[in-house]
Amino acid sequence: MVRKYFYAFLVFFSITVKAQIDAAFLKKIKSSVTETISFGKNDFKSDSQFWTMIEDNDGVLIFGNNSGILIFDGEYWKSISLPNKSSVRSLLIDENGVIWVGGYNEIGNLKKDEFGNYYYKSLIDQLHLNNINFENTWKIHSINNKIVIRTFKELIVIMGKSVTHIKANQAFTYSAVANGNLIVQDAENGIYLLNKNGDKLIFNISSKDFNNSLITASLPINNEEFFLVTSDGYVYLANLNSKTIIKQKELFEKGHIDPINCGIQKNDSTLLLGTLSSKIIELKKNGAVNKTNISFNKVKNTAILNFYKLKSNNIWVLQNNGISCLDFNSQYSNIFDFASVYDILIDNQTIYIATNEGVYYLNKFENFNYQLNKIEDLPGQTWSLTKVEDEIIIGHNDGIFVFKNNILKRIDGRTGFWKITPIKGKKNSFLASSYNGLFLIEKEKSNWVLKHPINGFEESTRDILPSDDPNTYWVCHGYKGVYRLVINAEYTRVESVEHFTTNNGFKSPFNINVVNYNGKIVFTTNNGIYTFNKKTKTFIPDKTLNSILNPSKNTRKLLYTKNRTWFVQDDEPGYFNNNNVKEIIKAPFSNLKGTFNEGMECIVPNNNYAFFGTKDGMFLYDIHKFNNQKTFTSFSNVIYTKGNQKQFAPINSSKNIELPNNSDILRFEFSAPKIAPYSQMQYSYFLEGLDDNWSSWSTNPFKEYTKLSRGQYVFKVKSKSNTGINGKEISYTFTVLPAWYQTNLAYLLYILLFCSIAFMIYKLIMKKIENEKRKTRLETLKDQKLIKLELEQLKLSIEKKKITEDNNHLELDLIDKSKELANYTLLLSKRKEAFLELSNDLKQLKDIVKNNESKNKIIQIFKKLNQNSIGDKYLEIFDVNFERVHLNFFKNLKQIDSSFSQRELRLCALIKMNLTNKEISHILNISDRGVETARYRIRKKLNLSSSESLSLFLENLTINAND
Repeated sequence: MVRKYFYAFLVFFSITVKAQIDAAFLKKIKSSVTETISFGKNDFKSDSQFWTMIEDNDGVLIFGNNSGILIFDGEYWKSISLPNKSSVRSLLIDENGVIWVGGYNEIGNLKKDEFGNYYYKSLIDQLHLNNINFENTWKIHSINNKIVIRTFKELIVIMGKSVTHIKANQAFTYSAVANGNLIVQDAENGIYLLNKNGDKLIFNISSKDFNNSLITASLPINNEEFFLVTSDGYVYLANLNSKTIIKQKELFEKGHIDPINCGIQKNDSTLLLGTLSSKIIELKKNGAVNKTNISFNKVKNTAILNFYKLKSNNIWVLQNNGISCLDFNSQYSNIFDFASVYDILIDNQTIYIATNEGVYYLNKFENFNYQLNKIEDLPGQTWSLTKVEDEIIIGHNDGIFVFKNNILKRIDGRTGFWKITPIKGKKNSFLASSYNGLFLIEKEKSNWVLKHPINGFEESTRDILPSDDPNTYWVCHGYKGVYRLVINAEYTRVESVEHFTTNNGFKSPFNINVVNYNGKIVFTTNNGIYTFNKKTKTFIPDKTLNSILNPSKNTRKLLYTKNRTWFVQDDEPGYFNNNNVKEIIKAPFSNLKGTFNEGMECIVPNNNYAFFGTKDGMFLYDIHKFNNQKTFTSFSNVIYTKGNQKQFAPINSSKNIELPNNSDILRFEFSAPKIAPYSQMQYSYFLEGLDDNWSSWSTNPFKEYTKLSRGQYVFKVKSKSNTGINGKEISYTFTVLPAWYQTNLAYLLYILLFCSIAFMIYKLIMKKIENEKRKTRLETLKDQKLIKLELEQLKLSIEKKKITEDNNHLELDLIDKSKELANYTLLLSKRKEAFLELSNDLKQLKDIVKNNESKNKIIQIFKKLNQNSIGDKYLEIFDVNFERVHLNFFKNLKQIDSSFSQRELRLCALIKMNLTNKEISHILNISDRGVETARYRIRKKLNLSSSESLSLFLENLTINAND
């Protein structure tokens, strides 16, 4: 049992020995290496010579270069030209947040409008400087509520609306605020102080006291003293109160002067000086100088024109060709970036690095500097570094090597070794893992000997781990699964080989690694973490680790330490605290994602520090700095476009933002100024009113929407850096106005129009209904009329039939009556004639009779005959009866010709009755000739031609009249 625990301790020690590093040493390393971010012309698209810069209250960086003003919010570069297109040599943001700009014969303010755009406002007219040639403004200061602008010719002191000009004796070559005073160097006389009223310079130190040199930097030491650095490399200690200046340091050897252009205080103990060709020199307050800090080698251009220190204590370096930022707040340092790193070993404050180009080592971290060396005669791929006593064993593509006291020695001549593994119970005996099997390697006294290959297994053994059982080892192959080897006691051959693949619990044989996790052997795979069940000889999921680490991801590295468990999952590193397994920390290491050497992931942790070996080199992370700090995200611009026209929307307005309806594209541009320049940013956004969820994280610092419909929206955006810093969520509320046809007035008109149309439709429908009703009524009436008409027609038909019958009967009756009337008339005519004849005979008889009595008797008879004689009254009766039979006959004739006589009318009636002339003559008591004559007269009155029948005309006369 003791032996088992000892072996477990030995295994644990062999795994964690690299992590036992002095924390103070790591802190020294971290503070010695500064991350440098550089920007060139391709980034800012402007002139590359920079003179000055400031940081505004939002963290936006504002630079002055030969093209004018350059603004950088961490994502977007924007340039502003001065009215005369001059360079900008000086910038200042005063205590009120007002930004002052100085150019060639130009002074003004940089302001920001409600749209988030900066613009320049010249003060030349306001300060009455129109006709003054003051040339370049080299420096602007804010002191005692005054703005002091230095040119070569004069100081321009601005207090409110008043301007004071203080002329130089020769030229003002330097100015700075030191210990509460504005010091100004006059090239002829020396150092002056500006009095409290700002209207006079007071002489303080003669230029002869500092060899008439040009001052380029002043750096405070204490409340009374400060360093003055001259361009020729001399450092002086000055005291304004005592008006003394003492030479302290000479930075360069004689004949090797590199002009000092500028200086700035890095921290309480260190000053940085910018040179013309030596980049940056560190000057300690104790006088120590460091010219070879390797961190500053990443500053690309050697000519340093100026420095600027941010509120975060990061320092920007303004160069003759570009700009760089010294990031002292970075959570990590890229200590080594010359090759891909596969293993790291720290021994006696020296860091050894196994790379694809050999072995490098870093040592001597004193004085904030370190030296980078390489083991000579060992080029090419190095896989591992193992410390055995005072020697370092190197696993290399060309074999196994021993490095001791800067001497490299090769063990045997065989090639292709991964690493060595100590053998339990065999002191100074190790397994050497090669590309095609295992070898026994031993240390005999002071010499290492590669004894022999262990026969029976010829697969690659890069991933090997001792089992709990004696002489038993787990070997994982990247493509073939897992092997369990049992080696004989002499370590000459493999006695048994068990091969485990998908038949034994694994879902796939690929990418399996074996790890000793806190004394327990586990296997990491593409589908989770497994342990081995000895009874069933199968691999089962480890519930504990799979509940912590996502089993759907490939855990390629798993490293247990005292406080934390480190891992690499799907090429993304992280850790969780062993006493708080619910919180997975990955965000601070996001920049390392995708940079590891697959299968050879390298993590060397120690307390609150961790080394990472990647394809991009070696990184050291300070976990002390990992926190959930939040900085703000801000909108750079909100832009909407219609066609080719671009318009800006307000971003600094308390009013409700209203955007037109007809915008083609709405673009939101955003940034995180305080962290974006120093770390890769990602953004997630959400448009309330359109989107359902937050977007996935993206490095694009903008979002565009097309053709947004009318309505109110809230655009939200949040940010995070690849080192775990989160930007606070911000929002932008706006309203897309309705089109003219979507306004309330339009809707009111629509409602009125709809109501009007509805009313019209209603009216039309009602009218149609009424028409239909009327039509129905008309049709009903028509039908009724038709029915009635049909009935009437039927009735009329019946009546007509009856009338016809009656008419026929009447006609027959009329004919009969006419005949009767004719006969009666004719009879009367004949009786009259008979009476006449009888009367004539009685007259003759009277004359013949002689007897009186007979005569008397005859006379009596004659009287009786006269009393009963037939006169013309029968004709009157005839007229009446004829008129009854032939209605309006006489009237119609009168209408034709009113001159008809009664006799003629009777003649016409008799002709109509088809009586012959002779019969007519008897009735009318005229001769036949008289009848003919009378007929002729009637024809003339009737306008009848000779061919027309009078009888037919008179017969039709009553019919036509009736029609």
